[in-house]
Amino acid sequence: MINFAGGSCTIPTSFSTMKYSSHIDFFRAVLIALVILVHVVHLGDLYPTFKSGVLAFIMPAFLVVTGYLVNINKGVKDFALYLFRILLPYCVMVSGFAFLSLYLPVRDGLEEPSISALTHVLLVKSIGPYWFLHTMTVCAILYYAAFRLPKRLNDTAKFSLFASLLILVALFTPLLKIESGAYYFIGVGIRLYLKDFSKAYTASLWPLLPFALLISQSTFYHWSLLWVLACVLCFFCFSARLCSFLSDRTLSMVSYVGKNTFPIYILHPIFTMLAKFYLPLFHFDPSGILHALFTLFLALVGSLSIAKAMDYTHLSYLLGRKRMLR
Repeated sequence: MINFAGGSCTIPTSFSTMKYSSHIDFFRAVLIALVILVHVVHLGDLYPTFKSGVLAFIMPAFLVVTGYLVNINKGVKDFALYLFRILLPYCVMVSGFAFLSLYLPVRDGLEEPSISALTHVLLVKSIGPYWFLHTMTVCAILYYAAFRLPKRLNDTAKFSLFASLLILVALFTPLLKIESGAYYFIGVGIRLYLKDFSKAYTASLWPLLPFALLISQSTFYHWSLLWVLACVLCFFCFSARLCSFLSDRTLSMVSYVGKNTFPIYILHPIFTMLAKFYLPLFHFDPSGILHALFTLFLALVGSLSIAKAMDYTHLSYLLGRKRMLR
């Protein structure tokens, strides 16, 4: 998530004391690395269980963190700008992905180049990896509506209203899956009631044991199961402990990746698609691990480099923002 300055409106007391946990950037760096790895097709073909297990928890974990970080303490204009800075890159990248799907094998791609098909992809069912931005936008709008429009309700009433809006949109529209909204909702709850993300977990390596057991069983992969939430909390616990083993320099580099997950997220598919073309160069490694790690490195460095070049040439304005990198 990108942090923006608040508007001139009155800031609710319940949100003004939110703390930015030092672990959050580390969590996001690990999660975006896993996102890249599961999008390496060759690795997923070789290790389908690994791919399914990782997919079972990475995006729920991202949604929890996102719900915690989203700032609604701004006026309508500033909040609309926040949404615009998500939606413009979303529309650009999804449209590009949709165009490529006419010529390349892309899951749920367009079958014909029509305005109605493209509109459906943008508004209802995204293709490629960008569905997360769509979900972020829907949840953020409902979040803002529930907490900023009512004037005389207390925080718990607004939180309940937010839950009700998520449920209604999930039940009666194709815009949101209830499981996705639930994890975003949990993140908002942590911000509202705990005010410090680190209070939601305890740094320890022990939760790695139940985590490993859970993701090894495909019966626990559905997001509506409490086991997925358990995996997410376990991930926060052991990742926070692993963070303490890093040197200051390494942690600084990892945190930089975590601070810039947005440009990495929208640009990494360029490199995971390229990975198919240089796969023959790694025929000496039947495990596919070296190919995946090289692609991970290339995607991280390449995405950050493109973002830096866009900032330098001011092309970042084409995606609705002054700077891509933080």
